[in-house]
Amino acid sequence: MEIDFKGIYTRGDVFKAVLLANQPTRKRELIRIGIASLAMVIYVAYNVLVSIQNKTPLIDPKMIGSHLLYILLITLFQYYPLITSSVTALKIWRAPTMRHEYKGTISSAGILYSGKKTLITWDQIVKKQVTDEIIVLLTGNGILSFFPREFFRSESDWQRATQLVEFNLNEVN
Repeated sequence: MEIDFKGIYTRGDVFKAVLLANQPTRKRELIRIGIASLAMVIYVAYNVLVSIQNKTPLIDPKMIGSHLLYILLITLFQYYPLITSSVTALKIWRAPTMRHEYKGTISSAGILYSGKKTLITWDQIVKKQVTDEIIVLLTGNGILSFFPREFFRSESDWQRATQLVEFNLNEVN
């Protein structure tokens, strides 16, 4: 069973695919939230302790800049995956090849791109994300393949493509 795909990527497709491909696991996200929360608690506790020991106001006007800088650093740490994914997506989108039409087939053998006759087999794929709008696949050596719903001729082709991906990559996250 071969399913044809064909289309031109939009900027939104590229950003959506890169964000999904780089989406941290639930465990990593919880660890990141925990570290950021712990850093904030330690910072607040330290400032309260210093304020009590020195008998100074809790929010010293001279220290507003350092407080804001610390909060900014924690925020940057929290949103680092989103920031790096956005920068990567922007780099990919700027490539002239992104404005060309992509076409090929998805089959039980894998994904075959027509232009260069490049075949990506199912065993090369280490990460998948399937949503109602897009299929995103990432190989072990960093090749990102993504297929917006609009790349398929019909709703049945889209459904068959998602089923084929799920069937061949049922162990892959």
